[in-house]
Amino acid sequence: MRRLLTILVALTAAAMLGAAAPEAPGAADFVAIASVLTSPRCKNCHPADGVPRVGDDDRLHRMNISRRSVSAGLPCSTCHRSSNAPFAHGPPGVPGWRMPGDERPMPFAGKTVGQLCVDLKDPGKNGGKALGALREHFEGDPLVAWAWSPGPGRTVPPLAHAELMKHVDAWIGAGAPCPL
Repeated sequence: MRRLLTILVALTAAAMLGAAAPEAPGAADFVAIASVLTSPRCKNCHPADGVPRVGDDDRLHRMNISRRSVSAGLPCSTCHRSSNAPFAHGPPGVPGWRMPGDERPMPFAGKTVGQLCVDLKDPGKNGGKALGALREHFEGDPLVAWAWSPGPGRTVPPLAHAELMKHVDAWIGAGAPCPL
């Protein structure tokens, strides 16, 4: 009985915070979305410490690049052009290559799936985006699309882009619940 009461209290608290059991409609969809967000193609540009990563093994960006160096006047486009370099491990590129801004860096690394969900829905942390704008970002931002054609020597996210969008639509359609 005590265990049941503990579970009910936890579920009530989670519901009040917008969290849901992973099997709840939409919550499992966010778990799938998180598998993409925590892949190297996404988390490399969303670091907690302001230093972008490169490759699939969490290596620090060379040449002391950070949000700070970008803010000081060294734009990403110094090396990152409008398309990928034609050789393995050369600078990746897409028009408008950039890191998330200083004011809303939205780090992905080092968070639980639930924390990532809560942060992603917070306009104060996600660039001021409501759910519809988040969907547009996932579907049409050239930097997001780049993740599925990152150039030689880089892996792609674990879901195809169309599969990601199915999960994004299902998650939003269910009210954007966050897994516990």
